[in-house]
Amino acid sequence: MTKALNALRSGLLVCMCGSLMPLAAQEETGFSKAFKFRLGYAPSPKDHLRAPYSGFSLDLGYGLGLGRIGLELGYIYKTGDNYFTQADRSLLSSSQLPANPAKSMEDKRNQFAGFTVRTTFSRDLGGDWRWQAGVQFGGTFTHQYVGDTQSSPWDATTGAAGWRDFYLGVPTKGGLNPSPFGGVTWKVDKDSSVELNLMLLNYTALEYHHFAGTGTVYANSASGPYSDGTTVYPHDRLDKTRRVVPHFELAYVFRF
Repeated sequence: MTKALNALRSGLLVCMCGSLMPLAAQEETGFSKAFKFRLGYAPSPKDHLRAPYSGFSLDLGYGLGLGRIGLELGYIYKTGDNYFTQADRSLLSSSQLPANPAKSMEDKRNQFAGFTVRTTFSRDLGGDWRWQAGVQFGGTFTHQYVGDTQSSPWDATTGAAGWRDFYLGVPTKGGLNPSPFGGVTWKVDKDSSVELNLMLLNYTALEYHHFAGTGTVYANSASGPYSDGTTVYPHDRLDKTRRVVPHFELAYVFRF
Protein backbone atom coordinates (compact mmCIF):
# COMPACT_ATOMS: atom_id res chain seq x y z
CA MET A 1 0.00 0.00 0.00
CA THR A 2 2.91 2.34 0.78
CA LYS A 3 4.36 1.77 -2.69
CA ALA A 4 1.00 2.52 -4.27
CA LEU A 5 0.65 5.73 -2.24
CA ASN A 6 4.12 6.85 -3.28
CA ALA A 7 3.38 6.03 -6.92
CA LEU A 8 0.15 8.03 -6.85
CA ARG A 9 1.85 10.98 -5.16
CA SER A 10 4.62 10.93 -7.76
CA GLY A 11 2.05 10.82 -10.54
CA LEU A 12 0.14 13.76 -9.11
CA LEU A 13 3.41 15.71 -8.76
CA VAL A 14 4.23 15.08 -12.41
CA CYS A 15 0.73 16.22 -13.36
CA MET A 16 1.10 19.41 -11.33
CA CYS A 17 4.46 20.14 -12.91
CA GLY A 18 2.99 19.51 -16.33
CA SER A 19 0.23 22.00 -15.64
CA LEU A 20 2.83 24.73 -15.32
CA MET A 21 4.24 24.04 -18.79
CA PRO A 22 2.87 25.58 -21.99
CA LEU A 23 -0.08 23.76 -23.48
CA ALA A 24 0.86 21.19 -26.13
CA ALA A 25 -2.51 21.70 -27.83
CA GLN A 26 -5.47 24.03 -27.58
CA GLU A 27 -7.75 23.02 -24.73
CA GLU A 28 -11.47 22.85 -25.33
CA THR A 29 -13.49 25.47 -23.51
CA GLY A 30 -17.08 25.54 -22.35
CA PHE A 31 -19.49 22.97 -20.95
CA SER A 32 -19.26 19.24 -21.76
CA LYS A 33 -20.89 16.06 -20.49
CA ALA A 34 -20.18 12.34 -20.70
CA PHE A 35 -21.32 8.99 -19.37
CA LYS A 36 -18.75 6.56 -17.92
CA PHE A 37 -18.85 2.79 -17.40
CA ARG A 38 -16.15 1.76 -14.94
CA LEU A 39 -14.39 -1.46 -13.87
CA GLY A 40 -11.84 -1.66 -11.07
CA TYR A 41 -9.52 -4.41 -9.83
CA ALA A 42 -7.58 -4.79 -6.57
CA PRO A 43 -4.43 -6.96 -6.76
CA SER A 44 -4.69 -7.51 -2.97
CA PRO A 45 -8.35 -7.18 -1.83
CA LYS A 46 -9.17 -6.89 1.86
CA ASP A 47 -12.01 -7.82 4.24
CA HIS A 48 -13.29 -10.74 2.13
CA LEU A 49 -14.32 -8.34 -0.64
CA ARG A 50 -13.84 -9.54 -4.20
CA ALA A 51 -11.05 -8.07 -6.29
CA PRO A 52 -13.21 -6.33 -8.95
CA TYR A 53 -15.74 -3.54 -8.64
CA SER A 54 -18.06 -1.94 -11.18
CA GLY A 55 -19.65 1.46 -11.47
CA PHE A 56 -20.97 4.21 -13.65
CA SER A 57 -21.20 7.98 -13.53
CA LEU A 58 -22.50 11.08 -15.24
CA ASP A 59 -19.58 13.46 -15.83
CA LEU A 60 -20.32 17.19 -16.06
CA GLY A 61 -17.35 19.36 -16.91
CA TYR A 62 -16.25 22.81 -17.93
CA GLY A 63 -13.15 23.64 -19.97
CA LEU A 64 -11.22 26.70 -18.84
CA GLY A 65 -8.56 26.79 -21.50
CA LEU A 66 -5.88 25.76 -18.99
CA GLY A 67 -7.70 22.51 -18.27
CA ARG A 68 -11.03 20.88 -17.58
CA ILE A 69 -12.81 20.75 -14.22
CA GLY A 70 -15.21 17.84 -13.85
CA LEU A 71 -17.90 16.74 -11.40
CA GLU A 72 -19.04 13.11 -11.60
CA LEU A 73 -22.21 11.76 -10.00
CA GLY A 74 -22.10 7.98 -9.94
CA TYR A 75 -22.49 4.62 -8.24
CA ILE A 76 -19.97 1.97 -7.16
CA TYR A 77 -20.59 -1.71 -6.37
CA LYS A 78 -18.01 -4.08 -4.87
CA THR A 79 -19.43 -7.32 -3.53
CA GLY A 80 -17.89 -9.92 -1.23
CA ASP A 81 -17.94 -13.64 -0.53
CA ASN A 82 -19.44 -15.44 2.46
CA TYR A 83 -16.92 -16.43 5.12
CA PHE A 84 -17.35 -18.49 8.27
CA THR A 85 -15.95 -17.91 11.74
CA GLN A 86 -16.37 -19.13 15.34
CA ALA A 87 -17.49 -16.99 18.28
CA ASP A 88 -14.95 -15.94 20.89
CA ARG A 89 -15.11 -18.41 23.84
CA SER A 90 -12.67 -16.57 26.11
CA LEU A 91 -15.36 -15.22 28.48
CA LEU A 92 -17.11 -18.52 29.28
CA SER A 93 -17.19 -18.99 33.07
CA SER A 94 -16.19 -22.15 34.91
CA SER A 95 -19.85 -22.78 35.81
CA GLN A 96 -20.87 -22.96 32.15
CA LEU A 97 -20.60 -25.87 29.76
CA PRO A 98 -17.98 -25.48 27.01
CA ALA A 99 -18.90 -24.49 23.48
CA ASN A 100 -19.53 -27.12 20.83
CA PRO A 101 -17.54 -26.04 17.71
CA ALA A 102 -19.23 -28.70 15.56
CA LYS A 103 -22.65 -27.10 16.17
CA SER A 104 -21.52 -23.45 16.26
CA MET A 105 -20.93 -21.14 13.31
CA GLU A 106 -20.97 -17.52 12.20
CA ASP A 107 -21.81 -16.75 8.56
CA LYS A 108 -20.65 -13.30 7.42
CA ARG A 109 -20.56 -11.28 4.21
CA ASN A 110 -19.30 -7.77 3.30
CA GLN A 111 -19.80 -5.34 0.47
CA PHE A 112 -18.88 -1.77 -0.43
CA ALA A 113 -21.43 0.09 -2.54
CA GLY A 114 -23.35 3.33 -2.90
CA PHE A 115 -23.57 6.67 -4.61
CA THR A 116 -20.35 8.58 -5.21
CA VAL A 117 -19.18 12.05 -6.19
CA ARG A 118 -15.89 12.69 -8.00
CA THR A 119 -14.09 15.94 -8.54
CA THR A 120 -11.47 15.89 -11.31
CA PHE A 121 -9.03 18.11 -13.12
CA SER A 122 -7.58 17.11 -16.49
CA ARG A 123 -5.24 18.57 -19.10
CA ASP A 124 -4.05 17.75 -22.57
CA LEU A 125 -0.84 15.75 -22.95
CA GLY A 126 -0.62 16.07 -26.70
CA GLY A 127 -2.10 13.99 -29.49
CA ASP A 128 -4.98 11.84 -28.27
CA TRP A 129 -3.83 11.70 -24.64
CA ARG A 130 -4.83 13.56 -21.47
CA TRP A 131 -3.99 13.20 -17.80
CA GLN A 132 -6.46 13.52 -14.94
CA ALA A 133 -6.39 13.53 -11.15
CA GLY A 134 -9.07 13.89 -8.52
CA VAL A 135 -10.83 12.54 -5.45
CA GLN A 136 -13.86 10.27 -5.09
CA PHE A 137 -16.25 10.68 -2.15
CA GLY A 138 -19.00 8.38 -0.88
CA GLY A 139 -19.84 4.69 -0.70
CA THR A 140 -20.99 2.55 2.26
CA PHE A 141 -19.43 -0.56 3.80
CA THR A 142 -22.08 -3.15 4.78
CA HIS A 143 -21.36 -6.07 7.12
CA GLN A 144 -23.93 -8.89 7.36
CA TYR A 145 -23.65 -11.55 10.03
CA VAL A 146 -25.73 -14.38 11.52
CA GLY A 147 -24.46 -16.64 14.29
CA ASP A 148 -25.67 -19.72 16.17
CA THR A 149 -23.40 -20.85 19.03
CA GLN A 150 -24.24 -23.46 21.66
CA SER A 151 -22.80 -25.44 24.52
CA SER A 152 -21.99 -29.14 24.57
CA PRO A 153 -24.25 -30.78 25.52
CA TRP A 154 -27.31 -28.62 24.95
CA ASP A 155 -30.60 -30.10 26.08
CA ALA A 156 -33.13 -29.90 28.89
CA THR A 157 -30.90 -31.76 31.36
CA THR A 158 -28.08 -29.22 31.27
CA GLY A 159 -29.97 -26.63 33.32
CA ALA A 160 -28.36 -23.24 33.82
CA ALA A 161 -24.97 -24.55 32.75
CA GLY A 162 -26.17 -24.99 29.17
CA TRP A 163 -26.55 -22.05 26.83
CA ARG A 164 -27.28 -21.17 23.21
CA ASP A 165 -26.75 -17.82 21.42
CA PHE A 166 -28.46 -16.75 18.23
CA TYR A 167 -27.60 -13.30 16.84
CA LEU A 168 -27.71 -11.41 13.57
CA GLY A 169 -27.36 -7.90 12.20
CA VAL A 170 -26.48 -5.69 9.25
CA PRO A 171 -24.35 -2.75 10.48
CA THR A 172 -23.16 -0.18 7.94
CA LYS A 173 -20.50 2.52 7.80
CA GLY A 174 -20.67 5.35 5.28
CA GLY A 175 -19.11 8.77 5.23
CA LEU A 176 -16.98 10.84 2.87
CA ASN A 177 -14.38 8.09 2.31
CA PRO A 178 -12.04 10.38 0.27
CA SER A 179 -10.30 8.19 -2.32
CA PRO A 180 -7.63 9.88 -4.49
CA PHE A 181 -7.01 8.74 -8.05
CA GLY A 182 -4.96 9.72 -11.08
CA GLY A 183 -4.27 8.46 -14.58
CA VAL A 184 -4.52 9.07 -18.31
CA THR A 185 -7.23 9.11 -20.99
CA TRP A 186 -6.87 8.01 -24.61
CA LYS A 187 -9.28 9.51 -27.13
CA VAL A 188 -10.77 6.82 -29.39
CA ASP A 189 -12.82 9.20 -31.53
CA LYS A 190 -14.69 12.48 -31.11
CA ASP A 191 -17.42 10.83 -28.98
CA SER A 192 -15.59 8.20 -26.93
CA SER A 193 -12.40 7.55 -25.00
CA VAL A 194 -10.78 5.07 -22.61
CA GLU A 195 -9.67 6.13 -19.15
CA LEU A 196 -7.01 4.40 -17.01
CA ASN A 197 -6.56 5.25 -13.32
CA LEU A 198 -4.87 4.16 -10.13
CA MET A 199 -7.48 4.48 -7.37
CA LEU A 200 -6.76 4.31 -3.62
CA LEU A 201 -10.15 3.14 -2.36
CA ASN A 202 -10.79 4.41 1.15
CA TYR A 203 -13.38 2.87 3.51
CA THR A 204 -13.94 1.69 7.09
CA ALA A 205 -14.34 -2.09 7.39
CA LEU A 206 -16.63 -3.60 10.05
CA GLU A 207 -16.38 -6.94 11.86
CA TYR A 208 -18.85 -8.12 14.53
CA HIS A 209 -17.14 -9.83 17.50
CA HIS A 210 -19.37 -12.10 19.61
CA PHE A 211 -18.41 -13.55 23.00
CA ALA A 212 -20.11 -16.92 23.45
CA GLY A 213 -22.31 -17.61 26.47
CA THR A 214 -22.46 -14.00 27.71
CA GLY A 215 -26.15 -13.31 27.13
CA THR A 216 -28.09 -11.47 29.84
CA VAL A 217 -31.14 -13.79 29.66
CA TYR A 218 -31.22 -17.59 29.24
CA ALA A 219 -34.45 -19.58 29.54
CA ASN A 220 -35.52 -23.24 29.35
CA SER A 221 -37.80 -24.76 26.75
CA ALA A 222 -38.91 -28.31 26.10
CA SER A 223 -35.84 -28.83 23.94
CA GLY A 224 -33.40 -27.26 26.36
CA PRO A 225 -31.96 -23.87 27.30
CA TYR A 226 -31.93 -21.13 24.69
CA SER A 227 -31.53 -17.36 24.38
CA ASP A 228 -34.71 -15.69 23.19
CA GLY A 229 -35.24 -12.39 21.36
CA THR A 230 -34.83 -10.36 24.56
CA THR A 231 -31.26 -11.51 25.12
CA VAL A 232 -28.54 -8.92 24.75
CA TYR A 233 -24.78 -9.45 24.71
CA PRO A 234 -23.12 -6.55 26.58
CA HIS A 235 -19.57 -7.74 25.87
CA ASP A 236 -19.99 -7.92 22.10
CA ARG A 237 -18.38 -5.26 19.96
CA LEU A 238 -18.19 -4.00 16.40
CA ASP A 239 -14.56 -3.69 15.31
CA LYS A 240 -13.71 -0.92 12.83
CA THR A 241 -10.62 -0.85 10.60
CA ARG A 242 -9.66 1.98 8.27
CA ARG A 243 -8.56 0.76 4.83
CA VAL A 244 -6.82 2.29 1.82
CA VAL A 245 -6.76 -0.36 -0.92
CA PRO A 246 -5.08 0.26 -4.33
CA HIS A 247 -7.19 -0.53 -7.40
CA PHE A 248 -6.47 -0.34 -11.10
CA GLU A 249 -9.39 1.21 -12.95
CA LEU A 250 -10.57 1.06 -16.56
CA ALA A 251 -13.45 3.21 -17.82
CA TYR A 252 -15.21 3.69 -21.14
CA VAL A 253 -16.24 7.31 -21.67
CA PHE A 254 -19.07 8.28 -24.02
CA ARG A 255 -19.54 12.00 -24.70
CA PHE A 256 -22.93 13.29 -25.75
